[in-house]
Amino acid sequence: MANSSIVRKAKNKIVKEFIKDPDIIAAINSNTIKPNEPEKLINTHIFNYNQNPHTLNTVGTFITIQVHIPYEYYTDYKASVTRVRPTIEIWIISHEKHMIVDNVPKVTQNRNDYLSELIDNKINGKRGFGIGETILLSNTEMALQNDYLCRKMLFQCVDL
Repeated sequence: MANSSIVRKAKNKIVKEFIKDPDIIAAINSNTIKPNEPEKLINTHIFNYNQNPHTLNTVGTFITIQVHIPYEYYTDYKASVTRVRPTIEIWIISHEKHMIVDNVPKVTQNRNDYLSELIDNKINGKRGFGIGETILLSNTEMALQNDYLCRKMLFQCVDL
């Protein structure tokens, strides 16, 4: 059966990948955290849980990361192991007044679209978030509430 340690491991790895990426840091465009202090984005702009935007008081952008272990599993008889396919759910949420990317030259997308492209390049087709390759299942745009727009990205990986 599934080992829930994949939840911690995947979330920690994703957060570390995001704060090491200068493009993602620039795209978040925090007005309170300097680009040379990316670790301060953790739990202010990058959350390893599903942060509620109702609790925010400022205009800005944040990312939430969740890892789910579905009930379904499959047996790889060739390798003699049982595997699950954990999903990684990433939400990119921006206040409507923070949607224009005016701090990164030549970016014409809105902030959520641009961040989703950066995240897709960082995670999709890569190994290390499970034991196999991670694939993008969906990238959906929506309005979360009156002032917040978002993108929900869903990736799938494999774990023992």
